[in-house]
Order: sequence, then structure tokens, then C-alpha cells
Amino acid sequence: MPTFEDITVVDLDLKKTTWSRVHSSMRTLYLKLSREPDLEWIRYFNAERESRVVPTRHGMWIEEGYIIFDCLLQNVERYHLPDFQQSIDYANERSRERLTERREERAQRRAEISEEHDALESLRAKIRNDEPEKPVVAESNEDSDEPMLDAVIDLPAASPTEAIPDGTPAAELPVAEKAANDEDDFDSRRNEWRERFRKAMKSSKEDDHGNPQ
Repeated sequence: MPTFEDITVVDLDLKKTTWSRVHSSMRTLYLKLSREPDLEWIRYFNAERESRVVPTRHGMWIEEGYIIFDCLLQNVERYHLPDFQQSIDYANERSRERLTERREERAQRRAEISEEHDALESLRAKIRNDEPEKPVVAESNEDSDEPMLDAVIDLPAASPTEAIPDGTPAAELPVAEKAANDEDDFDSRRNEWRERFRKAMKSSKEDDHGNPQ
């Protein structure tokens, strides 16, 4: 961005000098400026000028790069030029400050736009890349023929070569071995009952054939 270029008085245009309409003893002079000021510079110039009272002032306006004013020629160098220079310096200073303020405002605005753009880019990337977490649903085994094992219980396996000591109470035996012993005892008792029944039947048949009892 270009820096502010101060405006200065560079010439007195004698060709434009005319008789003043204010008084016949006065003249209208044209001070040429280094460049044509903008409206903001002119506003600063007039604001500073209006803040002071100078008795020698008469008519004054700025037009097409000129400061145009009515005056007595003997007062130009002593009063009017210093008066104009003070307002010119103020207008230059305020215009320079305002240009700096605008530059800072634009830089801040660019930073805000850049920050907002980065935030939007980050949000878009997150929306594009992040997938929502799917809830984990446990599969039901209700329709399965296989039983569901919630836990595995390790039981000590009994060695087939280990003998059970004599006199070991049944309550101290492993459950599987106790069941096997009970089944063997039941078979032994059943076989004993069958043998007794056969003997009783045989004895009954012999009695029926006249054998003494």
C-alpha cells in the first residue's frame, strides 16, 4: 500500500491573480499545491483553520489544486502564508495517521478473514474425514444351536493312573469319581438282588415237586 505524500505550496500563479470582489484594495491570489487534495484532507484543513481566529482573514476556498484567498498584498507573507502552513501541516499529519489506521484495519481484517477461512477448512476436513462411531451391538445366540459359554471353568483333571486311597470319604472324592462309584455300587446291589431272586425261584420250584422243605 502506498504511503501518504505530503501536500505543500509550490507556487503562486500570477496569471490567475485578479482584483478582489471584497474590496478594491485587495487581490485574489492562487497558491498552487503540489497535488490536488482529496475531500478528507480538505476537511482536516478547514477543521484546523476554524479552530483559530485570525483577524486578517477574508475569503478562502480550495479548488482544482489551488488555495484561493482574498487579501491585502502586504499581509500575505506575514500572516496568510504561516496561517495556511499551519492548517496544511495538520491536514498532512491527520491524513497520514488516517492512512496508517486504514492499513492496520485492513491487515486486521485480512487476519480475521484468514483465521475464519482456516477454521472453516478445519471444520470441513473434520466433517469429511471423521466417521461417526458405530454402536457395538452384541450378537444374540438365541437362534444358535450352540450353547453360549459365558465363562470357562478350569477343573483339575483326574489322572486315570491315580488310585483312590482306601477309606477316602465319598464327600472328598471329585464329583465325577463319586458318581461313578455310586453307579458301580448300584449295579453290584442289583446283581445281588437278581441272584437272590433266582435262588428263591429255584427253591420254590423244588418245593412244588414234593421235595421236603
